[in-house]
Amino acid sequence: MGQPKNVHKLNFKKKKHEDRELENILDVSAALSAEHESTKVLQMILEKAIENTNADGGSIYLIEKLKQDSIGGTRDKFKSMLRFSYALNNTVQATMKYDLLEIDENSIAGHVALTGESVRIRDAYCIAAELPYKFNPSFDKEINYRTKSVLAVPIKTNKGKVLGVVQLVNKKRSFRRFDDFTPSIKLDEKLIIAFSDHDDKLMHAFASHAAVALENAKLTEDINKLFESFVKASVMAIEARDPSTSGHSDRVAELTVGFAETVDKISSGNLSKIKFTTDQIKEIRYASLLHDFGKIGVRESVLTKAQKLFPHELETVFLRLQTIASISEARVWKQCAESMAELIEQKVKFDPKGELGKSLWNIDAFKSHLDKIRKGILKANESQILEKDFDINNLMLDIKKMSDDIGQKILTEKEAAMLSVKRGTLSSEERFQIESHVSHTYEFLSRIAWTDNLQSVPEIAHAHHEKLDGTGYPRKLLADQIPIQSRMMAISDIYDALTAFDRPYKKAVDVTRALDILNDEAKQGKLDKELLKVFIEARIYEIVLKTKVRKAG
Repeated sequence: MGQPKNVHKLNFKKKKHEDRELENILDVSAALSAEHESTKVLQMILEKAIENTNADGGSIYLIEKLKQDSIGGTRDKFKSMLRFSYALNNTVQATMKYDLLEIDENSIAGHVALTGESVRIRDAYCIAAELPYKFNPSFDKEINYRTKSVLAVPIKTNKGKVLGVVQLVNKKRSFRRFDDFTPSIKLDEKLIIAFSDHDDKLMHAFASHAAVALENAKLTEDINKLFESFVKASVMAIEARDPSTSGHSDRVAELTVGFAETVDKISSGNLSKIKFTTDQIKEIRYASLLHDFGKIGVRESVLTKAQKLFPHELETVFLRLQTIASISEARVWKQCAESMAELIEQKVKFDPKGELGKSLWNIDAFKSHLDKIRKGILKANESQILEKDFDINNLMLDIKKMSDDIGQKILTEKEAAMLSVKRGTLSSEERFQIESHVSHTYEFLSRIAWTDNLQSVPEIAHAHHEKLDGTGYPRKLLADQIPIQSRMMAISDIYDALTAFDRPYKKAVDVTRALDILNDEAKQGKLDKELLKVFIEARIYEIVLKTKVRKAG
């Protein structure tokens, strides 16, 4: 005889339910591979657990280490607690008032976390007196709810370490999908039944997935912390070489990240096609923070060179000027004495005071001219931001003429060449050493085992001193060869270098002048005009104004 029809229907329903359980477990497994945020995976696990056990609701608690006073070292510095992390319920919508639980025998979740064993309760209000844990009904009273059946399962790693607890409440007699229920409709207690052995085993499967999600999240967090600590240590190393640039790397990172986030939101025009993922924004941040790391390989005397001539070189020039003044004065007095002696010998009448006055006038005129040259050298020795800031050519012509007149060089060829530098304080050789920091940065960053999502960090940093017209360094790239991330960083880097606090080798300029200089660079085809327009119109530069004010104060 065949089986009754109702048996076939029950077997079909059972098979369908088992298929759904398997499908949901596979969905969670797939989510673990695709999703990096443990919160989202845990939410999905709880939803699937509730659906497959036909529970009315559930919650997840995670173990967290909280710092506590050690009281003279008599107790641990950290205490493990259960933190309420996430909850779902078909009948009520409420948040847990107390988000921390002790890991002890007093509560259901605390007992499960302590022992690592699951707990099944038919009625939370009728727990046997001999059992160590108790149910706290205060939450039920607060939200007008009746917790009856409970299933609490530990979230354990494959090594047996407990990471948290998944707790389900009120298994319903008839199966209905999670989203079929309407919140605020009170559940009939007659429909609530105990969780089964199968539910327990199924929950262990979901809990094991939760453990994997948490371990993956911990691994990702550890990697991120490793990168962050490494980057911070690297920035500290850079700034230790040149304390006057303190904060520059952080400010360039803030500016460039804010710049990228603004460009990402543009909805019209050529730049509307540019979109950045979260990982790409992180790439930009790391590249910006580390863009100057190569300076650690540059000689400190060049890196922190405040003026075109080193102090001892400038002192030598001034001593030379003093010597020239003394020699010139001696010559004048000698000529005066010889002239007056000759007039006396020839018995020619003359005005001695007049002769002395002429000599004094010549001496003063020469010293005045020499002092003008001295002041010119002092001015020329300072860093010029733009070539038009000071006419060095006129000074050099004046020095050459005086040198020819007195028959003695005021400046050596090397000194004259250094003072003739149009911008900055560095000779071409010294500038090459400074510019080499970009190549050093690239070599350094290329040796780091960046994760796949951060592979572009070295290349972005490598191109931050390139100019669209090919006049940048170190590779003299043209516009289409320069990543847009590097173009944004170039603008941020120049802006901060111009407006940063006074440095030994330059004075800070105000925001208006800095933006004018950037505009000049863009007009010459060196910087990206469209990006600079966004930088100015969106007032990206204001991102670091508060930071600078705090430091200045």
